[in-house]
Amino acid sequence: MTDRTSSAAGLETSRRAPRRMPSNFQRFAFQRARLPHAADFYASEAVRLLGRGGWRDALCPFHKNTKPSLRVFFETGAFRCMVCGAHGGDVLAFYMLRHGVRFIDAAKALGAWEAVR
Repeated sequence: MTDRTSSAAGLETSRRAPRRMPSNFQRFAFQRARLPHAADFYASEAVRLLGRGGWRDALCPFHKNTKPSLRVFFETGAFRCMVCGAHGGDVLAFYMLRHGVRFIDAAKALGAWEAVR
């Protein structure tokens, strides 16, 4: 059911009645707090972090190399490769890039996508 109204500029716009959600509809939400800690995540992805301090070095899994060119910020999981340019802000971005999946699929795989009541 659409209702046509005219705006101040004389253009017609259409209004639709709000849709009602079915009674069995379930909402989902991304929970950033449920993402794994960077150290645990990179260990599970077989990326060995070298060094100490905030930024750690590792071999980049996105290209073949023999020297550590991937820099990982230990607190947040942000990463950047100084050779191939792969970069991201957290472990979710790394998972998406490494496995070639979309946001929702990566969030589900990492346990950060859950139903909300």
